[in-house]
Amino acid sequence: MGPIAGWPAHRGAEESLKVIRSVFSAPEQYAICLKPEDKPIGAVGLLLRGQTDKTDREDECELGYWLGRPFWGRGIMPEAVREILRHAFVDLAMKKVWIGYYSGNNKSKRVIEKCGFTYQRTDEAADVPLLHEKRTVHVYAMTGEEWAARSV
Repeated sequence: MGPIAGWPAHRGAEESLKVIRSVFSAPEQYAICLKPEDKPIGAVGLLLRGQTDKTDREDECELGYWLGRPFWGRGIMPEAVREILRHAFVDLAMKKVWIGYYSGNNKSKRVIEKCGFTYQRTDEAADVPLLHEKRTVHVYAMTGEEWAARSV
């Protein structure tokens, strides 16, 4: 699943542990766990100013996520995205949350649409730094006002 999301597949447990310690332990990054077992199956998080190329504003951030393949299609990711949006708009007072997906990542596209993000633009030949290539990225956003209207 990594390459479709823009990052290389891990080559072993040591590399996975390094990513967990550096990327998934950053501020505003959260594990997604199955409720009955408290077993981590994915992650959801917010990239704040300086961590994203989508915005340079203090009151805007980018949302990212991943979910282990055995758990796809169960409604887990939309639930996690809805909660991280609540956190972004209520707890962190964000004005806008950005999100994007690369062409071909239809699972991510479906979550974005299901959660009510508004299409903003398509960037051809966007840099994919971890894979050293360029791809088409589709960019969406949601404002705090849009979120509030959906959450009533």
